[in-house]
Amino acid sequence: MIKDNDRIMTGNRDCRAILCELVKRQDLHGVYYYEPICNFMPDTESVGQGFRPATSFLNESSHALQRAGRLDFIPAEYWLYHKIGLRALACNVSFLEVSKPDEHGFMSMGTCTDFARGACADAQLVIVETNSNFPFVPGSNLIHVSEVDYIVDADAENYVMVSPGTDIDEESLPTYKAIGGYLSELIPDEATIEVGLGRLNAASLMYLAPKRDLGVHTEVFGDILMHLTETGVITNLKKSEKRGRSVFTQVSGTEELYRWLDHNQGVEMNNCQEVLNPGTIARQHRMTAINNAVEVDLLGQANSEFLKGKQHSGTGGICNFASAAASNLEGKSIVVLESITRNGKFSKIKPFFAPGTPVTLPRTLVEYVVTEQGIARLVGKSPSERAKALIGVAHPKFREELTYQARELGII
Repeated sequence: MIKDNDRIMTGNRDCRAILCELVKRQDLHGVYYYEPICNFMPDTESVGQGFRPATSFLNESSHALQRAGRLDFIPAEYWLYHKIGLRALACNVSFLEVSKPDEHGFMSMGTCTDFARGACADAQLVIVETNSNFPFVPGSNLIHVSEVDYIVDADAENYVMVSPGTDIDEESLPTYKAIGGYLSELIPDEATIEVGLGRLNAASLMYLAPKRDLGVHTEVFGDILMHLTETGVITNLKKSEKRGRSVFTQVSGTEELYRWLDHNQGVEMNNCQEVLNPGTIARQHRMTAINNAVEVDLLGQANSEFLKGKQHSGTGGICNFASAAASNLEGKSIVVLESITRNGKFSKIKPFFAPGTPVTLPRTLVEYVVTEQGIARLVGKSPSERAKALIGVAHPKFREELTYQARELGII
């Protein structure tokens, strides 16, 4: 099926059964493999020299290949991955992971719709890997057997994450609880929320119990949103569109979550061009974007993807949601982070970023910054006022130095 110089793109999940066999082939040359969100990548020793992987969102499975110089990182926003793969990279083969066909020949894309429909429509060759473990999630995520060229039967385990919020160490509990309390102050009843990836976001949202009639329009649906739905915090009854349903484009969580989503008519998983369209997001009632950051500087710029001088993850959909929420008159763009690193040595509120650090969110799209120390309200503030507010939510032991640096830089 795959020949020399083919350029492959995954339309949703990783198709690990196909991938693990493909990378071992020593007879292939010049094969390029673009997995935009890298949930799984074979270990470095398994990847043949004729096989070049690439991604736009790194995780633990891809860091080893990156360090070995065997993986290309391509910066891109989530909703543009389809364009990057099929236009800029000219991928001609599409891989999809799907459920087993039903009696009518339809297969569900299970835990991730992403840009699969577009990838199928434009690719010259479509290969699907079927997985009976996939949930059948409602939404625009079905593909018919007549639309594919090859079907490979495989039953790989679902991509499972430990549910953030259920594995919190005692030392971190006060931090999450404090941040959750401040988020509760900022998020009004009836708000439609987007929750970015990250343990801090998910764990902090456990403390939204007093809220009523929240809605969900988000990139990734995780366990915490399931729990908030089951406890009645999320009802989706006040949303501007898709009332009664949580809308998202992929799922990341536990097997419990996957079973809960199976044929659940209270959810809808659609393609990322629709879900991440800024106009669609901005129309949501009281749209509130909650995203995490690695660090924030005194101008209010956020870095959410670079760690210790290296690319750690990717941009994802943060810009779409932050800009849309900021444009909503009753909306909010919120960035969440701890004020200090785990070892207690460094402030996460920085006077400036280290050279070479990308800015994931510009200062104009960061309206609120929340740490366990409080809320920095940046919207409508001058640079001097913003810096003072950010110093106020920094860890106390760094505030004096940050104030000195801000004066040296002429910010305050």
